Amino acid sequence: MAGNSQRYKCVSCGRRYSLDVRPRAYPAEIRDRALELHRTGKSNREIARDLSVSPQAVSKWILNTQPSAIDAASSRPPAIDIKSRVTISEVAQHAGVSTSTISNYINSKGRMSEETRLRIECSIKELYFTPSALTRAIRHRRTHTIGLVSYGIYDLEHQVERSIIPPILGMINQAADRAGYDVHLYTRWPHRSRSHTGSDFLNGQIDGLLWISPPLKAPQIQFAAEGGLPVIALMSSRVPTGVGYVVSDNAGGMRQLIEYLVSEGHTRIAFIGVATVSDFIDRCAGYRKGLAASGIAYDPEIEEADFRGDWTPASIGRILERWLQIPDRPTALVTVDDFLAELAINWIRHRGLNVPADLAVSGFNGLPFTDTLCGGLTTVQQQFSEIGRIAVERLDAMIQGAPVSECRVTVPVSLIVRSSTQD
Repeated sequence: MAGNSQRYKCVSCGRRYSLDVRPRAYPAEIRDRALELHRTGKSNREIARDLSVSPQAVSKWILNTQPSAIDAASSRPPAIDIKSRVTISEVAQHAGVSTSTISNYINSKGRMSEETRLRIECSIKELYFTPSALTRAIRHRRTHTIGLVSYGIYDLEHQVERSIIPPILGMINQAADRAGYDVHLYTRWPHRSRSHTGSDFLNGQIDGLLWISPPLKAPQIQFAAEGGLPVIALMSSRVPTGVGYVVSDNAGGMRQLIEYLVSEGHTRIAFIGVATVSDFIDRCAGYRKGLAASGIAYDPEIEEADFRGDWTPASIGRILERWLQIPDRPTALVTVDDFLAELAINWIRHRGLNVPADLAVSGFNGLPFTDTLCGGLTTVQQQFSEIGRIAVERLDAMIQGAPVSECRVTVPVSLIVRSSTQD
């Protein structure tokens, strides 16, 4: 006998059962006592043990009780320090289930009743619980985050129209979002790069690294690659073994520009560049190849391949003044950057000369301000957004196991002819 009910046992399977199949009804005072214990923060299992009832009955009473029937404290999580992160064990205790059940719920594994699922959902919401991203990253060896190092961000507010960074950053963000990655910006880089090995790239926070125009001699990028981190450099093809890159066709664009100027009748074409940046070195090589392809003799006297002055009209002017004094002075000037072209144009106009009648001037990049500079600056247009998109795509491929040889991409450029080289 169990109470007033006769129970039976099957001799074949050993199962115990009762002919009285009506659900067991607990007195109202037990239900009320269970709700009071729930307010104190006790788990459903603890309440069931204290009152000698089933945990399922306790869960049902709590779920079926309207908020008005329980004071405000019962609708909030038990006394837990809100400054500390809620653990999966605390959620399990609050829901009256095991930690493995909570894990199965989070990872959509196993089978569970709808009542258990609802109970877990309530506990997660009440405790403001979120799974630990770090724990999941360690388990799956993926953070779904890519790192980004970029120059030119500190003064971006004052240089938006003259910077190549905004379109690249914008597309990196869009492409990363589409690929399911967040972007971690290393705000203290590259300013502290000289005093750091780059070990913070290997601390497990990122799956791969994008580096916009890394210095020619940057041991940190090699350190990261040798440490097993997928790395893609943007705007630089001079990278260590194991590092991918996405660059514009700098040499091809410059060669195309030289061939155009020659077709306009120019045979004395001067060049101003900087030898400390990979892209600029490639443009210098393209300048020389363009002259050779057009049958124009290379003259080192009108080439400034390693300009080290400050980027001001006066500094550029000292070079132009010297060139304008030689007997066979140049009739056209190509620069490795639109901003250098602007400085040259400002100095030429200040001296009372005319562009392009006295000196045709061209740049490289195709930034927005060149549309109106000197009635329109002839320039080589880079596809900055495309560079950002491909960089994310190739980095994702490296993360998935693609070889470095498949992650070195050269993006086409286009020549834009405007008034600065046409009378």
